[in-house]
Amino acid sequence: MEQMSRNIGYQLKKIRVQRSLSLDDVAKATNVSKAQLAQIEKGESNPTVSTIWKIASGMRISFSSLLQPPREQFQKFDEKTSTVVSEENGKYRVYSIIPYDPERGWEFYKIEMDPGVIHRSEAHSDGVEETVTVINGQVLVEAGGMKEHLIKGETLVFSASQEHQYVNPTNEMTTLHLIIQYR
Repeated sequence: MEQMSRNIGYQLKKIRVQRSLSLDDVAKATNVSKAQLAQIEKGESNPTVSTIWKIASGMRISFSSLLQPPREQFQKFDEKTSTVVSEENGKYRVYSIIPYDPERGWEFYKIEMDPGVIHRSEAHSDGVEETVTVINGQVLVEAGGMKEHLIKGETLVFSASQEHQYVNPTNEMTTLHLIIQYR
């Protein structure tokens, strides 16, 4: 129970600070007293289920989001332990470096493309955006009737809610970093 109280306090304060709200603002929105909210934030109170629901409803957040333990200050991701998916007979490799998290709203990949590879992608949902950066080699990105040739160090942002493709037009491997942003 003590750990849960600390989690609730941490999450409440984090959300309050992110939204630039005072304890008075939260008290008005939730009908929970400022003094009780301060005790909850400090982990000195074990709020009832009813109180947690008042806070969640008043702050317009999920009940479960208040129960989550704090994220580590550092999260280390390792390409060697990441999930790898390949297509185009193994010539197009996708490494999931930072998996999707709804709180972040994006995911991060490393892509390796062997020479001459063409990878076609179906349209994603409305509002999805891709940001691709060439780390080594070159890539031709085609989307919505547009074509853009990128070289090492260049970045392109485009709407991925349309069919698109990546082409390695060279005789060497191309390495890309890809961020997929969901809105």
